[in-house]
Amino acid sequence: MSRFSEQDMIEGCRRGDPEAQRNLFEHTSGNVFRLLFRMTGSKDDAFDLSQETYLKGFAQIEKFEGRSSIATWLYRIAVNEALQFLRRAETARLKLEKCAKGSNNGKCPIETTNVRLDVQAALARVDASDRAVLLLRYQDGLDYRAIADILGSAEGTVASRLNRARDRLRENLRKSYGLREESDPVVHPKSSR
Repeated sequence: MSRFSEQDMIEGCRRGDPEAQRNLFEHTSGNVFRLLFRMTGSKDDAFDLSQETYLKGFAQIEKFEGRSSIATWLYRIAVNEALQFLRRAETARLKLEKCAKGSNNGKCPIETTNVRLDVQAALARVDASDRAVLLLRYQDGLDYRAIADILGSAEGTVASRLNRARDRLRENLRKSYGLREESDPVVHPKSSR
């Protein structure tokens, strides 16, 4: 139980009291983190955005007018941070996609034809949650258990999500290179005899 009332925490934060700041963080950060995790689908991004939320909240505490609870005010900051983050991520994804399609008009790096960029562009077109599983496994080298712990799911779920994500990445790469699926039938023109 807190020894601070909400008003005490607010006044303490306005004075820059580290104990009041810590108390406010401890009482609200769990819900703020869960909200950001649900919005971004990434624990790392949610953690970073949580930090940004509290840095901004403590820096702007003078603007808090008390028309809502301090938790609601922090949620509003968190939502705004997440929306900005998601807009930047979408812009970057669209830029990579545009570069991968070759419509660079001199604005994309010369590496556009590089296979690495092709993979990045294909990866950018995979759902964020599937992309997270792929990156945790292949970029960070984590095993299924570690990925399951991070994502809060079972190892079997990680395995099936990883298979699905690999299939989607493979499909995106095939499309970008104009290749067909191996199972697609080969259509031969009718021969005239």
